[in-house]
Amino acid sequence: MIAPDKIDVSENILRNRGKVLDILLQDKTRYTKSRPYNIIWATDSYEKNHGKDYTPKKQIKREQIIGVNGKLIQPRAAKSREQQKHRTKDKAEVFTPLKVVKEMNMAIDRSSKNWPVNQENWVDYISELRLEITCGEAPFIAGRYNPTANTGVVITPKNRVGFFDRKLQVVGDFTGSKKEWLQYAGVAIKSTYGYEWQGDNLLIARENILLTIDDFYKDFCAHKLKLKTKQSLTDDQLEHFAEIISWNIWQMDGLKHVIPMSCRKSSVKEEDVDKNQMSFLPSEKPKKQLIKCEGCRTYDLLKHTGCYAKIMDWSTGKPIRFVDLLAEH
Repeated sequence: MIAPDKIDVSENILRNRGKVLDILLQDKTRYTKSRPYNIIWATDSYEKNHGKDYTPKKQIKREQIIGVNGKLIQPRAAKSREQQKHRTKDKAEVFTPLKVVKEMNMAIDRSSKNWPVNQENWVDYISELRLEITCGEAPFIAGRYNPTANTGVVITPKNRVGFFDRKLQVVGDFTGSKKEWLQYAGVAIKSTYGYEWQGDNLLIARENILLTIDDFYKDFCAHKLKLKTKQSLTDDQLEHFAEIISWNIWQMDGLKHVIPMSCRKSSVKEEDVDKNQMSFLPSEKPKKQLIKCEGCRTYDLLKHTGCYAKIMDWSTGKPIRFVDLLAEH
């Protein structure tokens, strides 16, 4: 196991950057200003050692993962072998080597009508909608480090192979000012999506993508603009990108398209129970029975009783249910 701080993903990095961490913890599907709601743990990896507030259905709270707990949530490569094996067995968590990630993303690029990228089509390229399913820590989106190796090396921006990395590489190639870079980085992130079941992985994915934007911005300022003073995104800029990321990288059961474990069992109506069935106790009344929701029983995606996950349609500025996108096609 590598030292956790070697991989540059830590809630302590972001906790003092305005409201950034609070935004990254939000579950936009259920979040309202009057009733804030965070993503849930959706894993039993923390309950045994930390108690009932870390059970799968509990929300991840800011105070649980900062300060002395700032290294509680760690990338897979920094977890013990026992934890890795348990999560593989429990949730089929297996991460793809970066060499394979690169080949797969390059295959998608080569199939794009905007490939190869040039002065005429680069905005269309970064605007292409791309989605990583069951994204884990999002290596297909933003490859800041090798998720399958214990080197702990943070990869330089020019050598990263995620599809969002590639978009930001293109943004850097074809923009010439900080204002222009920020504008088109916004275009690139709004067309980048991913979903994940486990809350700790989801938070790492969101942090990775936000830190990726900051990494590429600093690299652009240093190498393209030749600025001698160290540049970094401001708190307001980080909060702006964090809002987009918290919509686009969301928590979902990929088979049901609802928030994990949110489907409710329903009771059979009294009149639906067979009143003629024999009973050894004459005074015994038929009892109501709890059954799975109709969607879980019939595999009908539109009949689940759970909370359907929502994402943002940035072309209209309105949230939509992800399941409805599938129904349209």
